[in-house]
Amino acid sequence: MADDAEDLSGLIWSVANLLRGDYKQSEYGRVILPFTVLRRLDCVLEPTRQAVLDRYRQLVDAGIRDMDPILRRTAGLNVYNTSPLSFRALMADPHAIARNLRSYICGFSPGAADVLERYGFDAQISRLDEAGLLYPLVAKFADIDLRSQEFGNRQMGLIFEELIRKFSEISSETAGEHFTPPDVIRLVVSLLLTSDDDALDAPGIVRTVYDPVCGTGGMLSGAQEHIEARNPDATIAVYGQELNGETYAICRSDIIVKGGNPENIALGNALSQDAYRDVKFDYMLADPPFGVEWKKIETFVRAEAERGFAGRFGAGLPRINDSSLLFLQHMISKMRRPEDGGSRLAVVFNGSPLFVGAAGSGESEIRRWILENDLLEGVIALPDQLFYNTGIATYLWILTNRKAADREGVVVLVNAGDEWQKMRGPRGGKRKYIASEQIAAVTEMYESATGIANDPQHPSHVRVHVLRNEDFAYRTIVVDRPLKVRFELTSESLNKLSNSSAFRRTTDPEGLAAALRPLIGSSWGVRAKALAALRAAAKAGKQRWPTGTSFENLVRRTIGVRDVDGEVQRTGGSIESDLELRELVSLPLHVSPEDHLEREVHPRFPDAWIEKTETRIGYEIALTHFFVPELAGSFDHLRRFARLETAKVVIPSGDGDANIRPYLKAQDLHTAGSAVELPNAPADTTPLTLCRGGDLVGRPGNWRLLPQNFGEAVTDMFVLHPLQRNGRTLCEWLNSHKDKPLFANPRDVLNTQVPVDLLDSEMEDFLEDIQDARRKIQDAALSILPNVFDNTEVDIGRLRNKIRSTTYEARLVAELVRPVEDPIWRAEWSYPFHISALARRYRISAHPAEQKDGLLKLGEGVARVLGILALAEITAHDGFPKPLRKQFRTGATFGTWLTVISKFADEIATPKLPELSRLRPPDGARARLTYIKDFRNDSHHSHGIRASHELKEDVEKLEPHVVSVITAVNWLSSNPWDWVERCEYLDESSYRIVGLRLRGSHPSWEPFERPSTYPLKPDRVYVDSVPGGTPIDLWPLAAVSLCRECRTRELFLLNQARDESLILRSLEEHQLEITYAEPEQHDDNGEGSP
Repeated sequence: MADDAEDLSGLIWSVANLLRGDYKQSEYGRVILPFTVLRRLDCVLEPTRQAVLDRYRQLVDAGIRDMDPILRRTAGLNVYNTSPLSFRALMADPHAIARNLRSYICGFSPGAADVLERYGFDAQISRLDEAGLLYPLVAKFADIDLRSQEFGNRQMGLIFEELIRKFSEISSETAGEHFTPPDVIRLVVSLLLTSDDDALDAPGIVRTVYDPVCGTGGMLSGAQEHIEARNPDATIAVYGQELNGETYAICRSDIIVKGGNPENIALGNALSQDAYRDVKFDYMLADPPFGVEWKKIETFVRAEAERGFAGRFGAGLPRINDSSLLFLQHMISKMRRPEDGGSRLAVVFNGSPLFVGAAGSGESEIRRWILENDLLEGVIALPDQLFYNTGIATYLWILTNRKAADREGVVVLVNAGDEWQKMRGPRGGKRKYIASEQIAAVTEMYESATGIANDPQHPSHVRVHVLRNEDFAYRTIVVDRPLKVRFELTSESLNKLSNSSAFRRTTDPEGLAAALRPLIGSSWGVRAKALAALRAAAKAGKQRWPTGTSFENLVRRTIGVRDVDGEVQRTGGSIESDLELRELVSLPLHVSPEDHLEREVHPRFPDAWIEKTETRIGYEIALTHFFVPELAGSFDHLRRFARLETAKVVIPSGDGDANIRPYLKAQDLHTAGSAVELPNAPADTTPLTLCRGGDLVGRPGNWRLLPQNFGEAVTDMFVLHPLQRNGRTLCEWLNSHKDKPLFANPRDVLNTQVPVDLLDSEMEDFLEDIQDARRKIQDAALSILPNVFDNTEVDIGRLRNKIRSTTYEARLVAELVRPVEDPIWRAEWSYPFHISALARRYRISAHPAEQKDGLLKLGEGVARVLGILALAEITAHDGFPKPLRKQFRTGATFGTWLTVISKFADEIATPKLPELSRLRPPDGARARLTYIKDFRNDSHHSHGIRASHELKEDVEKLEPHVVSVITAVNWLSSNPWDWVERCEYLDESSYRIVGLRLRGSHPSWEPFERPSTYPLKPDRVYVDSVPGGTPIDLWPLAAVSLCRECRTRELFLLNQARDESLILRSLEEHQLEITYAEPEQHDDNGEGSP
């Protein structure tokens, strides 16, 4: 966006300040957006206003009713206004502002009038007028110049889209429903269009773009801008449909302010009210709502599906609670034929459309149709937490009916889950974003997939896979084994039999039961002998034994006991299968079921067979294709390290305490401290699993290691018993795999790959600290902000006041929590002063130039602090000889500190500050600091003056790297820098140290007193090393001194070395010169005399 356009966006945004107090922030857009549209139209219609009015009067006098096309031609636009009023004219009568504004709006052409109606703008006029805000708002907008001579259609579109973005983000409760984040849009557009860039460069091209769930129009704008940026002469027509009236109005507004045709945006549900029936498009892209059911339009959808491929849903219907694959079929139906140029489409889904639905289901058949017709070009796994109001993982599907030759018959899978940057603060649940360089990296991986997949040495090889269409096909077979039974009559089985309805219908049920009772305790190996014995007992008791197969089957089921050595049961001459031993097996399509039976099953169960009537063909895109372990090291199945609890219990009904069992439900998994806090399990329901302290309980992506003293409970979740002391590590690892299906089967859970090299006691200790910190944060939040109804207050008025007071507390806590989430703010709080102060300077900067400078100085500040620590280690070992001092002859630069850090990494094997060892990997913090340094050098060496929008782009590129390096050295917050004011002697082995802790962003450093077993020199700066170890003296590299100019203490760090002196500099650019000659000897602490 050009600088003046950016300034204008800010100016319009500032008008919203008038609404403060009378409107919620989330409501600002309902006023500012339609006013922006009105003012833009007012300005662009001004040159033809009189001509339109004159022509309108002529048409009225002539009795012509269909004026719309004539007035459009007169205005030279797709919109016009027949009212004699304008914004300037409205200002003439403040008392009639509401009436006149409505009259003005009534003069607009149908398309524009429809937009304002869908905004509900008439109600806003009344509300604003009653609040005394209508005239001030009109006056404010009347002063904003939105003429097309000042702002072309493209500029105005950028301004309006920036306003949409801002208002959508502050309205976080609904942002995710209608607004796709801009970074996601850029990625989608890049992957959709990059392969066509050469064709899109052709002069005079005409292309159509369609979004069936266009929301505020972000996807359409993104595609249009991408093409027009490459080819300004291209003609791009965008089409969309949107269900929500207000969002539809915003999208139409965006089209209007760009000078487009608002009629191309339709209102309604694209699935049931297709506004573009039989229309085909060049490009399509969409971000449909995740997991939305289609029950409301079920009748229409099923009727269309009955038309087969003459309609849009011929491939099949998904389950009714998710319409994702209906939208996909709808978009495919709008592809141009390949001979007409074909089409490409991109659509964002959650994980369900990839794999949900068994073989033969509607979802599987839709995937089968897509793959067998070679329409799916690729799927890209995106990072989680990219979208507003949902943290789930998402997947971008790319489909086309004009594949390149090397993509025919295959599908590209790219795992881009690690291509993200953490946002400094979440917006509506969005915590991650994809930076420009990452968009480029993902696009490159996708475009070069074939080469990457064939090159095991390529850095992205493990994340890119090219699979044949048939690799996604599988066959499900049912492997059956015979039902083997022995027969026993027990008191329980006789009671169950005698209480059955069939038994109660006999002539004398009590007499028959009495006749059978002497057989209690009897056992038979063969069904015929059991039935014969029962008949004989009935006859002996003068009772009639019921005839008929159904009764005998009831007896067999009641007294039969499954036994691997029992009799094989038959029905009608056929062997009866044991349903409890039945196994559903999924095989790749190329694997023969008979071969599998012979090779895998018969060696264990020779009597097993395949029930061929149950065989099904299915298609799925399993997540295992994407997520191959990337950690270096060995992996093995979870079953090696944990045992799945398979024993089940059914809670019998009754009032006895013996039947009471605490019930651990998913909603209580992470909140219950012990089993005594849980409700009782319901009786006579689904069998439940026992769990106790030390067990891992949960479902894929949501696990908890129960505390050792938790007690015993029952649950309907999975229960794992860790076989060694590795429960915390297993829990952390399993919770990192949130992309697994929610209702995985036990086999999938036990087959999960876990990192063998991380399953040790050290990792358990680390994770104990991490998980303990998480619990403390959670407990603190619940303590500060408990449920407002968890009290004994009975007076409604006092309770209302209590809730109001808690609201203020909640707002305060929210503000206090923000710094915890923001790495910059965390650095400002807790890092050494030369970093924390620079972090604050960046955080409070407003202009892009200040922000860029702040980031560069912050990056250099990190390098300086690390360099001082590294130099302290070097000088402790080797002194500060002339060759090293020469590096500082003209003053320390960013490059100087990186050189020192590299020297340390190469020469110091065992530093006194162990955390410094983390600087050794060249691709870690050093690489990030090098990037920041090179970025600074490139910027400083440029000849031109950077425009504001270019500086803003620089900040966007630079900030993730600075945040990344700050996060990489977060150990600095645990190694405080202390200035010792005095060291008080207590006895031979103990001292009291009094001084200031040099952290935080302000000069009023925190005083401290602490015991020490080491004497420390006054007026020195020390850094804590290992717990209980000797603090590291930073003399002469760092010093605290009272500045003569500002009369405050400042922290000075080495900047320059001369023959017999060192020059130290503070952040205020003040200098401190100290005399320092290289000592001849060093004591064990590496200290020399100044």
